[in-house]
Amino acid sequence: MFVSLPMLGHTNQLIALAQELVSRGYKVSFVISEVAKEWVEHTGINFISWNQELETSDESNNHHKDSIWHQVSKEKSNWRGEKMMLERLIKSYASMYKTLEPIFRKYRPDILVVDRAVIPAMDLAWQMNIPCIIQSRFLGNFVKTSSNLPRFGSSYSIKMNQWERFVNRFGPLLLIPQFIPVIKKLNQLRSECSGCQYLPDHFSKNLIIVGTTFGIEIPRPIPPLIKMVGPIFPKTIEPLSPSLKEWLEADEEGTVVLYIAFGTLVNLESWQAKALVEGLTDPKFRVLWSIPKSQQHILPSLPSSFRMESFVPQQAVLSHPAVRIFISHCGMNSINEALYCGKPILALPFFGDQYYNATRLVDLGVGLKLYKEYLESTDVRRKVDSLLNNQSYSHAANRMSAILKISGGRELAADIVETTIAVGIRHLDPAVIYENQND
Repeated sequence: MFVSLPMLGHTNQLIALAQELVSRGYKVSFVISEVAKEWVEHTGINFISWNQELETSDESNNHHKDSIWHQVSKEKSNWRGEKMMLERLIKSYASMYKTLEPIFRKYRPDILVVDRAVIPAMDLAWQMNIPCIIQSRFLGNFVKTSSNLPRFGSSYSIKMNQWERFVNRFGPLLLIPQFIPVIKKLNQLRSECSGCQYLPDHFSKNLIIVGTTFGIEIPRPIPPLIKMVGPIFPKTIEPLSPSLKEWLEADEEGTVVLYIAFGTLVNLESWQAKALVEGLTDPKFRVLWSIPKSQQHILPSLPSSFRMESFVPQQAVLSHPAVRIFISHCGMNSINEALYCGKPILALPFFGDQYYNATRLVDLGVGLKLYKEYLESTDVRRKVDSLLNNQSYSHAANRMSAILKISGGRELAADIVETTIAVGIRHLDPAVIYENQND
């Protein structure tokens, strides 16, 4: 049984892994909100409706001014944005717990694969003695880097100056008083819902499958309960529509295609959209822009060189040879898809892990970065020209493509799930091995 928040960025890798297990003969169910039912239809996965109270990937809500995603997209401080998102999840904890419990009791799955954000599912799995695997799109703080390297959540380069090194090392200590009340509230809710005074740290006790790999992630020693498998993509990708395929393949006097997409949660402001349009309006560019319908009203009048779509099959678009540059918010799924196809990225991060991811791309030499607070058309144009004219970016992106293609991905992740079903994870816990040697 898979459990995820109804947000595409959280579910894409889980659905691909679930489909692989279906192809291997397993009975697989997916617990998710009704709004996401179509994501698992026609996959062989059994859909189980989960009616919790949570803001979802229903785009009509994501771009309302009261939406958490509208608020964090405008927030200048990344740590305040992180705190806002954590507080929103805490508000939903009790609802998630109470609505998941009868589902788990009814179906009694042999094993759970849970999105990293669904802590109530992990608590219930522990209480009901159901084996649980956590899945994450990025390594994050599961394994911290040395204090001499950028910490997760920062936007510092590996080439930090002395002041940045100081803030990188001691800054998190200053944030502790800000987050202690939030964490205390979460743990209080966990205890109230479960009736248990003590609940474990699931991220140190359970197997974690991470859908990325070194290169994108800063290298560090990895403990045995964390398995990095690279991007988890579906076996087959959704094809381009005939109309979009024809547009991409139109040879209009040697123009190059730039692709823009900021996911389903980012809230772009009209002045930011205007800067992008002005910076990319040029006879030598054709621009494909995938933007949710509820956001399209913020766009200025678009020149004929722009094509606007509410949705495109992103992997198919990025794998097309006509597409040269990807302008992205830098969610981990988008990064994986672009680099797998060897496409340089112009990063425009808005919240969460996007800031950290964007800086990693610059460090890798596969991209350049824009800034949401002072986005200017001249900066957009200058950096697009650099990515197109300096071959080092495409060479670095192709190198990352080769790394991602041999990382294991979907099949390796499924192998890990099968192994866990067969033998569990006790052999991966040094404390258990030590106890056995002393018996």
